[in-house]
Amino acid sequence: MASVPGSGRLRDRAFGAAWKRARSGSGIWLAVAITASGLKLLMKLSRREREVVYRGELAPGERLTIEHLPRRRDEKDPPADHV
Repeated sequence: MASVPGSGRLRDRAFGAAWKRARSGSGIWLAVAITASGLKLLMKLSRREREVVYRGELAPGERLTIEHLPRRRDEKDPPADHV
């Protein structure tokens, strides 16, 4: 999903405004703030963490080769050559 520049700041301001209104006693804004918090938490928990396989520093004259391993058949995405 592409991110629009500045959308994070706008989203954070809207999130803060919802909680501010919720604390003032508005039941509807409380529901909006709780729902937004739940969605924010779910998105954070569902992020795919990348695994670091190798970390090191290259000396002058050394080279690095990156190879792509084929996906297993049981994964949901089809192989790139079938797209």
